Amino acid sequence: MHAILFDIGNVLVKYDHARTLTATAACFGVTPAALSNVFGSISHPFGLGKLRPDQVCDLLNRQFGASVTLEQFTTAFCSGLARDDGALTYADALQVDGELFVGAISNTNATHVAWLDAHVPELNHFELVIMSNEVALLKPDPEIFELALELLAIPASQVLYIDDMSENVASARSLGMESFVHLDWAVTRVQIEAWQQSWRSIPPSA
Repeated sequence: MHAILFDIGNVLVKYDHARTLTATAACFGVTPAALSNVFGSISHPFGLGKLRPDQVCDLLNRQFGASVTLEQFTTAFCSGLARDDGALTYADALQVDGELFVGAISNTNATHVAWLDAHVPELNHFELVIMSNEVALLKPDPEIFELALELLAIPASQVLYIDDMSENVASARSLGMESFVHLDWAVTRVQIEAWQQSWRSIPPSA
């Protein structure tokens, strides 16, 4: 058995960070730069699951003297997310033949996970989905990839990992996974198909 693991943001799902920052800043009545300065100290514990969405909203309200509701924060904070139907359909179809597990590993947070749960049902079809806030691990920490290998019970050499961040790709490679940086789906599909062909062409052991 082999496995292919995808990052989610800007691989399977479109994510516009600038749009998220701008919408959330407007919600609190501040500039994107002001929000970015404050959120820098919040994003890490939020991504590890150490802060709940309501706590993040409260922290930002106190910092900026605002009275934003959790619903308003959620809407603004998810404004940069959008489905990539082509990517999701392609990834979902990869596991049809029974020779390949498909999974995902994402640096994310509870607010974005709720959006994914509501808008990306394809993730329910995957063999494995690891959200950073649910396991208290963030890429590029090798432990998050080690956890994936343990849960899949597949050797690293039989796993392909795809991410849009080079440091995450390097971490996966350090454990023996095949891995490459996603830039464009036209290229990524060719790379995936070449990887599949590489192990499908190996004859079974006698």
